[in-house]
Amino acid sequence: MAWRLAKSLETLRIQVNGKWPGRSKESDGTIGDEAHATRASDHNPWVKDGAMGVVTAMDITHDPAHGLDSEQLAEALRRSKDARIKYVISIRKIASSETAPWQWRPYTGKNPHNHHVHISVKSDKDDYDSTTSWPLDGVAAPAPGHVAGIKRPTLRRGATGDAVKELQKLLGLEPDGEFGPATEAAIKKKQESANIVADGIVGPHTWGIL
Repeated sequence: MAWRLAKSLETLRIQVNGKWPGRSKESDGTIGDEAHATRASDHNPWVKDGAMGVVTAMDITHDPAHGLDSEQLAEALRRSKDARIKYVISIRKIASSETAPWQWRPYTGKNPHNHHVHISVKSDKDDYDSTTSWPLDGVAAPAPGHVAGIKRPTLRRGATGDAVKELQKLLGLEPDGEFGPATEAAIKKKQESANIVADGIVGPHTWGIL
């Protein structure tokens, strides 16, 4: 079947490649594999533009080593409330423009989306083929900023270093610089109290509540 990527997502990919030219594309994706073809997925070219199938979903690789933190990108897209967005998935959570609009909810699909962010756009041609620029300003900036010169990257269990120490100080824990079970439990408790997804992962939104 002949297919193409939605122009809105092509625009996003061009912007991302221009902003982070050295980024990894290992987990990038557009059209789905055989497994996707057996189920409902926006990675399948089910939208039709005449005889052409249109893929309305795209994955962008998480590569903080080269400046692109997919969690920050996901949060920027969610905050933008761009009318083209159908939903965004990142690190076991999903934000939709229609269901509980623009709120992060737990995502229970097989793929946790911790190696990339997934963006789906709506099936109306005015949305999926819009070439309006996407709001990417500030995506690479530490969130919500620097403390004592320490960046605030996305952290999860197993992480080590100064950023973990800073996190532990904010949590009132002994700052040993190792993200272990106690740190994870404290993060989940904070997330639950803030009514956000309690996944124990410290991305931009969690940094913001600490």
